[in-house]
Amino acid sequence: MSQSFKEILINAIENKGVNLSKLSELSRVPERYLELLIRGEFNNLPSAPYIHGYLTHISHILDVEDELLWEAFKKENFIKTSGASDELPKNRFSIQTVSNTKTFAIGGFAVLALVYFIFRFNSLFGKPELTVTTPKEEIITVSSSVFFIKGSTDKDAKLTINDEMINMDENNNFSKSVLLQGGINSFEIKAKKFLGRETSVTRQIIYQEPEVSPIKEETSL
Repeated sequence: MSQSFKEILINAIENKGVNLSKLSELSRVPERYLELLIRGEFNNLPSAPYIHGYLTHISHILDVEDELLWEAFKKENFIKTSGASDELPKNRFSIQTVSNTKTFAIGGFAVLALVYFIFRFNSLFGKPELTVTTPKEEIITVSSSVFFIKGSTDKDAKLTINDEMINMDENNNFSKSVLLQGGINSFEIKAKKFLGRETSVTRQIIYQEPEVSPIKEETSL
């Protein structure tokens, strides 16, 4: 005696060792439809082409002959049709797969963008470190008209001295020669990150020209 549709389905599920929730996940068949199939409440199921598609996917997951479940279902039930053509939309399941893949890809890109933003936040929006090593003091007095302002700042920072762009070496150090005028010379050193805040340091260098001793005239004997 041949088995009924319900017996074939239940035996296949037990042999595979899966529950309805797992079978629904693997076959993409809504769990409520699986429950209706097992209970025999076929009137609440969708039309024939959808059931045929569902049973085909279930058969593949449960390692059952492709048309075995469908043929058993047709023998025991009135087939509800969906219209004259009675066909599933083409590539219905593949479209869903592509859609899910696209969603995962977009989600993955968003996560990567967020991680990148977190790691780059300080370099883009933070306040840069700025160290002036020469001169260290805020005010100094020198006797030479040529002076070198030296220091270091962050790699991603834009550096200026009195609004003049200054280049840094590979170690983020800078050195700028300046020509001093007699008296007080003020220099504003600024470091600013892209879209970020600014760090500013001011140095005042007082240039005192060396005194020139008068030339003594030689007296003849």
